[in-house]
Amino acid sequence: MKKLISLFISLAFAGSTFAQMSGYSTSQSNGTTLGANETLTADGIALGNAVKLRGYVDFLYSYGDADVDGTSNLDADKRFSTSGDLDLLIDLSPVTSEIHLNASSNGVDLEQMFARYSFNSDFGVSFGRQITSLGYESDEAPELFAVTNGYFADNLVTHPGVGQIISNMVDTENASRLLYNLTNGYTPLDAQYAYPVSNSDYLPKLRRNYVDGVKLNYNNGMFGFVFGLHDGYWGADDFNDNIAIDFAASVMFFPGLEGRLGYAHQDNDNQDIGHFNAWLEWNPGDLTLAFEFDNFDFDADQELWDIMLMANYQFTDFLAATIRYTHENGENILWYNDFESNRISLALLFSITQNFAINVEYSHTEIDTNLGDGDTDEFYVEGLVSF
Repeated sequence: MKKLISLFISLAFAGSTFAQMSGYSTSQSNGTTLGANETLTADGIALGNAVKLRGYVDFLYSYGDADVDGTSNLDADKRFSTSGDLDLLIDLSPVTSEIHLNASSNGVDLEQMFARYSFNSDFGVSFGRQITSLGYESDEAPELFAVTNGYFADNLVTHPGVGQIISNMVDTENASRLLYNLTNGYTPLDAQYAYPVSNSDYLPKLRRNYVDGVKLNYNNGMFGFVFGLHDGYWGADDFNDNIAIDFAASVMFFPGLEGRLGYAHQDNDNQDIGHFNAWLEWNPGDLTLAFEFDNFDFDADQELWDIMLMANYQFTDFLAATIRYTHENGENILWYNDFESNRISLALLFSITQNFAINVEYSHTEIDTNLGDGDTDEFYVEGLVSF
């Protein structure tokens, strides 16, 4: 913990030094966005002097084919899905507010709803339902470098056709219940809503969760910092017996090179989780290179670490391509089994117009557990309209 605190102090000092040398402000596009009030600078459809509307419609065809050693090949999973996102941005400076709604065949969900008071151009406090701070990849489809998120564990929840491979590797008594919970987005902390299992020890939704709480936000363009206090981070705990915290710091060392460190922790009656995250992004023009590392401690004898390597190149205004590799390694994760995955993805991104894109992705994953091995092939075609 002392080493972690020292890293944050060093990062903060470096960020302040660079900011003083450069004079960057939050309004500049080549500064860090962590802690910034992006409500003020976001694009959208003006609904008056103080209100903007933005969103997207995401139409997805997905194909998943899984093989498990020692069993017959599973049937390929093919499906269409449609979802949409609508964001309302309100600027009543020094007070700003955002409301994010997501719609799918399962209904309409409230993703985010928060207000922010800015004490000055650099510092403010936000409160309400907000996205968690840790992780390189965005929660919004138009901001991704591929169709899916990088880690196999994430796609168990967001792309349920892939989850069948895990259900064939774990205890058969609980396999169908595990698959049901994973594909419906339930975590160990949502047991009152989930399909009951004799052992609810499976992976929660690790990243991009929406939680209620309050955040302190600081951003001067070259350095950003957030500190959050929440009623839950991987599942709601209603702020009764326990709290969850997260904090992150970001430095734009020079335009195009950004590094971030963050930590989150939640401890309640069901599960104790700590998450350390670090990533580095270099964006010299049309090329974007990124590296990310995570370490999750679930309790004294359960741990998951992962890495991501990504390269994206914008060949023309019409065409971009992404290649991405992720590795996950877990100890005593699924019913106290070891889990390891290697996933490689290739995506082609076609910008047909400024507001319409067609994206294609192929991903292959090798999975090893002490109960058996397997692999899965995924193919996606996405039509994405944003406004």
